[in-house]
Amino acid sequence: MTIQNSRKQREREFRKKVIVEAAREIFSKKGYDATTIDEVAEKAELAKATLYKIFPTKEELYLGVVTEVFREINELASESMSGTGTAREKFSLFVKRLIDHFIDHADFLRLLMREFSKINTTGWKDSPHYAIHMELNKILARELDRAVKRKEIRKVDTFKVAQVFNHMVYAYHLNNLFYEHDEKLKQKAVEFLVSIFFDGISSKVDS
Repeated sequence: MTIQNSRKQREREFRKKVIVEAAREIFSKKGYDATTIDEVAEKAELAKATLYKIFPTKEELYLGVVTEVFREINELASESMSGTGTAREKFSLFVKRLIDHFIDHADFLRLLMREFSKINTTGWKDSPHYAIHMELNKILARELDRAVKRKEIRKVDTFKVAQVFNHMVYAYHLNNLFYEHDEKLKQKAVEFLVSIFFDGISSKVDS
């Protein structure tokens, strides 16, 4: 890659990030149908033609925002799993950070649930969104593999168990998305979810 091409790529990535941030804010406030490309371009301070070069349709723009949300969650998981402590402690940290993230972006999560039909699931398994989503399961599964070796948990299919954990956390929080969360409530949620999960795969349970 030449220096010029590298610079163009960096500029494109910067514009893409600015567009996604602007779109996320407007989608969250107005919903999918009421959001226009003109509004997003104006918020991003870019020409509409520039936006269309990166996201040719509103659906692709929305999916770009969803993809960024997935990436943020994966970063939270990677950071949580990279520290010291037991798997249970790392998963507790991840759940705490994830709940904070959900609360900080509650408007977009509500939108995501309402507008799930806007995500075209045709060819979903071949899409970058699916790959990013699966990466979260892999991040958690790797820590569970280490926990098996340390005999913190019994031998299990760690990838499937990671999937179960993610679905459990998402379902729990979505059921409580419209309630206020103070620190005590958040801590109770963390303790509840982690205890339900880890007590079920404890190394003390016969395989």
